[in-house]
Amino acid sequence: MDNISPICPVCHQSVVPEWYFCPNCGKELKAKPVRVSVVTQIGIYTLSAFLPPLGLWPGIKYLGKEGREVKIVGAVAIVLTIISSVVTVWLTFHYLQSYLSIYSGLINPGGLNL
Repeated sequence: MDNISPICPVCHQSVVPEWYFCPNCGKELKAKPVRVSVVTQIGIYTLSAFLPPLGLWPGIKYLGKEGREVKIVGAVAIVLTIISSVVTVWLTFHYLQSYLSIYSGLINPGGLNL
């Protein structure tokens, strides 16, 4: 069986299959795998938890990338964003209801029907 080395589509230089770029012309030969550091993950998860709508952007971005680990980071970011959004809406309605009950007690003290 012939062991034919691949060539660069631009400059036709022989390249090694593991290379991401042609050393002669710089053409990208294959996509470099995306890695997400622990610090970046913490930032994405914090963004997703404390600023819910903004967590969707990195979640969708990383779900579209190649690699299992990167897709997991994207999925976790989206799940955290959804959970945080639900909690935010629930707390908003809870505090609004509490405020309205206090406010209605101030307007109508003693529960008198006016």
